[in-house]
Amino acid sequence: MHGYYLPWVLLIVVSLWVSLAGFLWALKEGQFSEQERARYLPLRGELVAGARKEKVSGRRELIVLIGVLGIGGALMLCALIVLFLGPGGG
Repeated sequence: MHGYYLPWVLLIVVSLWVSLAGFLWALKEGQFSEQERARYLPLRGELVAGARKEKVSGRRELIVLIGVLGIGGALMLCALIVLFLGPGGG
């Protein structure tokens, strides 16, 4: 029974650490600093002055997002492989 729970516990622990790291990064970068202004941004319809610069950083963010999703998928695949091919597996 030990081999069954270990991959899932590892998945939960890794997920919690990644979530905590993302939250701490957001706090450090000031993502939550302008709540009053942020609440009305979708209603204003104004264009951002640095839209071209954001496009370049958006590409980097997309690459990081794909990388994070790839790592998460690889961890889930490892958990399933250990589950089915481990001792006494399915």
